[in-house]
Amino acid sequence: MLAYNSRLGLSDTKLHEIYLDDKEIKLSWMVDWYKQEVLFHLQNAFNEQHRWFYLGFSKRGGLADADICFFENQNGFFNAVTDTYTSPDGRWVRRDYQQDCEVFKMDEFTLAFRRKFDTCDPLDLRLHEGTMYVVWARGETELALEDHQFALPNVTAPHEAGVKMLQLLRADKILIPETDLDHIEITLKEAPVPDRETTYWCHVQRLEGDLQRRHHIVQFEPLIRTPGIVHHMEVFHCETGELDEIPLYNGDCEQLPPRAKVCSKVMVLWAMGAGTFTYPPEAGLPVGGPGFNPYVRLEVHFNNPEKQAGLIDNSGFRIKMSKTLRQYDAAVMELGLEYTDKMAIPPGQTAFPLSGYCVADCTRAALPATGIIVFGSQLHTHLRGVRVLTRHFRGEQELRELNRDDFYSHHFQEMRTLHYKPRVLPGDALVTTCYYNTKNDKTAALGGFSISDEMCVNYIHYYPATKLEVCKSSVSEETLENYFIYMKRTEHQHGVHLNGARSSNYRSIEWTQPRVDQLYTMYIQEPLSMQCNRSDGTRFEGRGSWEGVAATPVQIRIPIHRKLCPNYNPLWLKPLEKGECDLLGECIY
Repeated sequence: MLAYNSRLGLSDTKLHEIYLDDKEIKLSWMVDWYKQEVLFHLQNAFNEQHRWFYLGFSKRGGLADADICFFENQNGFFNAVTDTYTSPDGRWVRRDYQQDCEVFKMDEFTLAFRRKFDTCDPLDLRLHEGTMYVVWARGETELALEDHQFALPNVTAPHEAGVKMLQLLRADKILIPETDLDHIEITLKEAPVPDRETTYWCHVQRLEGDLQRRHHIVQFEPLIRTPGIVHHMEVFHCETGELDEIPLYNGDCEQLPPRAKVCSKVMVLWAMGAGTFTYPPEAGLPVGGPGFNPYVRLEVHFNNPEKQAGLIDNSGFRIKMSKTLRQYDAAVMELGLEYTDKMAIPPGQTAFPLSGYCVADCTRAALPATGIIVFGSQLHTHLRGVRVLTRHFRGEQELRELNRDDFYSHHFQEMRTLHYKPRVLPGDALVTTCYYNTKNDKTAALGGFSISDEMCVNYIHYYPATKLEVCKSSVSEETLENYFIYMKRTEHQHGVHLNGARSSNYRSIEWTQPRVDQLYTMYIQEPLSMQCNRSDGTRFEGRGSWEGVAATPVQIRIPIHRKLCPNYNPLWLKPLEKGECDLLGECIY
């Protein structure tokens, strides 16, 4: 594909690649934002024994309602292509009446084709900037591609079929222009993983090297030594005096020394599925210089559901820093919901939404007059999250979303560089909504730190840096108190105790559909408890109190932008009455 790359005048920053089988089948692609199309190139996908190969897209990795391009070997060449879709049960392949797999190169070893972002074909899946599931398979059997319908081949060998999660419509790669780079590693040191489900492990470390001089972090790379156990990691800087000593520590965060509590300003972070993150050439995260304290705290969330004993972990980060300072200092901000059991998700829900607000009063109090530019975003939930987005409001106008993943997976929590980099001004509001599937739960799921609890966070990377680190919300204390009074006295939920634990009260409720609707209505209409916080936990002044703040008015139905094809509704996006859909009437499954 490098030949095409050169011919099309595109730099290598536009070329993305992944190995479908983790070994030799290489899928490369380039996104043409101007033409609104993707160029695909497959290498080592088949040999002379294979009669066919397919590559396609499905909503969540299954083969039901998938959009598939079949490539067929005729006379030794893969020179026939058919655009198909699968039946709702995933058993049958049907020829699409509109053929949109446009091949421009095929030979005995490789093939290249293009696809429009949006083909205006209701049987095709629209390519989007969220998580996409690429399905592939190959085989030696004869296919009846000339027929309107045939059985989908059942391929089970791992080297002959598979599925990959990826962000297809992704921003260009970022190259680091500086050559004067220093490297530091911040890692655990022989940390014993406890034999319990959830542990937050803390490691306080003193950074070595020339930190008398100011640097910019330009890239960080995760070093995951115990895959499957390390759920997410963060490095926090100790925001205190330059000469203040912080006790070194390597143990459970619950026993963190009190003097290390000042280590709370987020520097770098990672979650399952993420890779190396590179800053744009105009910005870097500041580290070092006069007044800089050299201590940091690495926090690692161990998820050990099997309660394995004897595991040792040395995970952490490798960080690249430049002595040449860039134009802007970058920073990280948390949007979404406060980590608290004040928020709950009823059982039996397909996609129950919870929203966390960064209200206009907070951005008005904390952001500079020219605003901030958001260039990176990492969406984060625990096990039940199926969709996450952050909406952007300026007065009564809704602007383009900061980030949106309609097919979110907690296994694939990339820190994504944004193609569209929004400017957030003072007085703007940001609303982060997470949708949760609780079909397998018997009682309410609660917000909290455990993997069995839930979170709703968007970590945004932005510049220029401000003091605002946390802009999150939960339902107000008074509202929740009144809700439990109503549940007990009007709904006769006798398991609710007015002075009892919130978690016990939520879990005691018998969840009928009207009660689910009441809870949802309370969350979107009633006042909030706001966290408009600096990294040290202090609130911005802006208001007399951040308790009882009005929620940002948000239209219930999220707009679906279809500039190219406004006159049809895709068959995979069904109205509420025709499918199993979320509370807002959008079928995202």
